[in-house]
Amino acid sequence: MKTQEEEIVNEAYEALKYIIDPEIGINIVDLGLVYKVSLMEEEEKLQVDLTLTTPGCPMSGTITTAARQMLDKRFPNLNVEVELVWLPPWSPDMITEEGLRLMGNT
Repeated sequence: MKTQEEEIVNEAYEALKYIIDPEIGINIVDLGLVYKVSLMEEEEKLQVDLTLTTPGCPMSGTITTAARQMLDKRFPNLNVEVELVWLPPWSPDMITEEGLRLMGNT
């Protein structure tokens, strides 16, 4: 049986799949850009660590804002914090099997 925390984290990942990287055309979860989603119940906070394909990505503001807005809408009772992180650096090895399928690499 899943805990409430696991359910919220899973729902957050599913919500983030609606955000598409405009350069690659794959959602940020299957692209491997979302490193971590965690719930701090005591603080009523949802923390998301994500990265971009390159540090100079011109879409950084767009993607982080979209992630925050998506989660704010889905979880209005939680404080959402989206942090852009660079370690470990993103690589194509982080793309999920579904992401590879969507790219036509299966």
